[in-house]
Amino acid sequence: MAALLTKHELEVELQDFHHLLSDFDYSSIKNITFLNLDAFLAYMENVDGNPFKAQYNALQEKLDILQPYLPFVSATRANQFIEALSNAHTDDEAKLVKKDFTKILRDDFIKFSRTVTTADEWSRTIKVCEEIRLRKEEMLLALQ
Repeated sequence: MAALLTKHELEVELQDFHHLLSDFDYSSIKNITFLNLDAFLAYMENVDGNPFKAQYNALQEKLDILQPYLPFVSATRANQFIEALSNAHTDDEAKLVKKDFTKILRDDFIKFSRTVTTADEWSRTIKVCEEIRLRKEEMLLALQ
C-alpha cells in the first residue's frame, strides 16, 4: 500500500488539483467550444498536438495521488458501487468493478469540482477528503 498522505499534504494536493482544473488555458483555440467534459476528453484523445495535453496529464497525475481520498459524489453512486461489488462472484470480477468505478469516481470528482465556485465550498470538499484520510489512518493504526 502507498504511504498515506498527511493532512497538510492532502490539502496541498487538493489545492493543486483545483488550480489545475480551474486554470485550463482555452485561449489558444478560440473557435472551439466544449459542450461537456466528455467532449473535451474526446478532443484530448483524438486531436494530436492539442494545447491541453500537458494540463490534462498533470490533472491525471494529481488524481493518481488523490484517488484514495476521493468521496463518492452521491449516495446513489455509492450504492451503485456496493451493488456492483456485491454481484461480483470472483476476485477478477471484483477487480473489474473496482477498475470501472475508479474511472467513474474520478470523472464524477472532476465534474463536481468544476461546480464548486466559492472558497467555502472548496473548503468543505477538502474536509470530506480529510475525513476519508483520517479513517484510513485510523485503520492503519488499528492494524499495527
